[in-house]
Amino acid sequence: MRLTPLEIRKATFKTKFRGFDPEEVLTYLEMISNEFEKLIQENERLKERVMVMEKKLSEYEELEESLKKALFLAQQSSEQVITNAQERAQNIIKEAQVKAEKMIAEVALRRSRLEDEIQRLEKRKYEILQKLRGELEYYLRLLSREVGDFEGK
Repeated sequence: MRLTPLEIRKATFKTKFRGFDPEEVLTYLEMISNEFEKLIQENERLKERVMVMEKKLSEYEELEESLKKALFLAQQSSEQVITNAQERAQNIIKEAQVKAEKMIAEVALRRSRLEDEIQRLEKRKYEILQKLRGELEYYLRLLSREVGDFEGK
């Protein structure tokens, strides 16, 4: 079951004698809800960035394919032209290769950085959820102890 910020805000608890301060619980739930909402928004923003980068990568890959085809055609035609034309074609091909390699390297670097950022955010999300779980378990144990004390009287 996915938990939403609204569900956190709307959570209700039974009140018992010597229970938790309802205002404090609501404040804490609001804080958790806000953090959860921020994480969801940041995750969506990063997903959009990844989609944009993947689109750019696809465009660069298409460009690379076009450049490879142009290189092949240039090599075929270079055999049919004079020496000066051959040198000129080779220079154009070299420049195209350098540009293509530079673009590919830039895209690979961007993608790597995005993957690192996504991994960092997923780790951070896991840490926050683990911390939240620990705090909730602590409060459940505390509540259980209080209920046990109350029932023992």
